[in-house]
Amino acid sequence: MLKELEPLISQYARSRENLYRALEGLTDAQLEECLPGRDWSIKDTLIHLAANERLMTKLLRDIAEGTNTALPADFDNQKFNDESVAEGRAKSIAEIRANLETSYRNLIAVLETITAEQINRRGIHPAAGDADVKEFLLAMYAHHEVHCRDVVEQARRLKKG
Repeated sequence: MLKELEPLISQYARSRENLYRALEGLTDAQLEECLPGRDWSIKDTLIHLAANERLMTKLLRDIAEGTNTALPADFDNQKFNDESVAEGRAKSIAEIRANLETSYRNLIAVLETITAEQINRRGIHPAAGDADVKEFLLAMYAHHEVHCRDVVEQARRLKKG
């Protein structure tokens, strides 16, 4: 892996570890309780994280390889989020965690293949806009971190009772 990606990957890994630690001891009912002021539960957020990470990893890989630089023009982010969360609700927490672990392993596998030349290739991140590979990864991390913080805060509330 390129040295310049290692600090960001370390942060991403710590964020994922914090997420998993926050989930320890929560019941299925607690995982399905909506976050304050939101339509999603912790379970929904985990489903979203895995689906988003899978989608963004594919686009990141495409950008690095020079085969694609953006999602299709007709891509509807809200529809993607709604459909992926609705589809994932039938899964168990164990299945959702397995999906999260798979999506993370796939991200790391892609990052391990990125060359010094590829890191400068540019594409369009749906939220951050025009970005090189490293900036794209940074946007992925920022998205991940926002949702992880939501989950950690909700888990603390639930554990306090």
